[in-house]
Amino acid sequence: MYFSDRPINSLRLLVGDGHRRAVSRIRDDIEKGVFVAVLGPRRVGKTSVVRVVLNEFNYPYIYFDLSPYMGLRSVSYQALVPSDIRFGDRRVEVDLELNLAILKLGLKNVRVTASVFQSNLLTLMRELGRRHDRFVVVFDEAQVLPFIRGFNYRGFLQFIHDNYLNIIVILTGSMPGLLERVIAPSASEAGFARFVDEVVIERWGLDDTVEYLSRGFNEVGIHYARDELVEVHNVLSGIPGFVVMYGIGRSVGKSHVDALERAREYAISQWLHDLEAFVKLYNSGVYITVLKLLANFPMGLSWSEIMSEVGRVLGKPLSKSVMHRVITNLIRGGFIVKVNNNYRIEYPTLREAVVRARMPNAYY
Repeated sequence: MYFSDRPINSLRLLVGDGHRRAVSRIRDDIEKGVFVAVLGPRRVGKTSVVRVVLNEFNYPYIYFDLSPYMGLRSVSYQALVPSDIRFGDRRVEVDLELNLAILKLGLKNVRVTASVFQSNLLTLMRELGRRHDRFVVVFDEAQVLPFIRGFNYRGFLQFIHDNYLNIIVILTGSMPGLLERVIAPSASEAGFARFVDEVVIERWGLDDTVEYLSRGFNEVGIHYARDELVEVHNVLSGIPGFVVMYGIGRSVGKSHVDALERAREYAISQWLHDLEAFVKLYNSGVYITVLKLLANFPMGLSWSEIMSEVGRVLGKPLSKSVMHRVITNLIRGGFIVKVNNNYRIEYPTLREAVVRARMPNAYY
């Protein structure tokens, strides 16, 4: 079924040439034993691409979903409880089940510390690698890893890379700048990052949006006009997760206008959530100040124009180094783009979210 808000598991249902190419590339990486970083904004289809790879090619896996902890600067190691597991057809022995039980914190009257947890997690990895020709470990929204207390994520990933050749790690991230810090914290400490293949998932083009919606409408017997599909693509910027919500609205009887408005409001609410998480991580109102400034200029502003206006709003000039860090993080976070030496907010729904945002540390 096309109109569903759940991640796709079947290649047949996956829309978008870029998404399908990503599936092939990730599968090749797994077969070669290469770690993978899947990058792209939230709701662009990263989870669906990874799920299709795991299910279409029947890889055994363990899946850690860290998305509920985005925006938190301190996270308990209990966040690493697996959200989904598939060991394949081989029998899991008692010692492996014991380690898994500790991961799930399912043993009563057992004091599980961070060090015990990490030790059992490594033991579980060793057993999984020993029992499978290929085993995949997924960390969804892996930029949360540095904020997990008591968990040496760099050492953990490096140990897997160096010792368990049958285990492939997939890291996904909707804030690429933060995920890059997980992969390569510094040039002198590259470690396993030298072997990570970065796969970027782009939003849909117009043809992809039209293909998806026309397939879905044909499946449920809804008549439509191509002009409506073009409007959906333009309003929702071809972001799959938002387009899906429009399709769901139409499938339950909403008119084109009502379904599009509901999908637009949903998109704005999701962007507001992302903005809040982003600002919490960086703990600076300057980011919202810059975004609110750019929201007033759909075609964008130059570096010097941003510097001048932000200085006026703050009542004092901002250093070039601070502005460089702010602009770089906003680009890496997927909130702004640089086009012809101008910086602008690309998506109309994100621009509206910035206008509505009420952040306590904003200076605009």
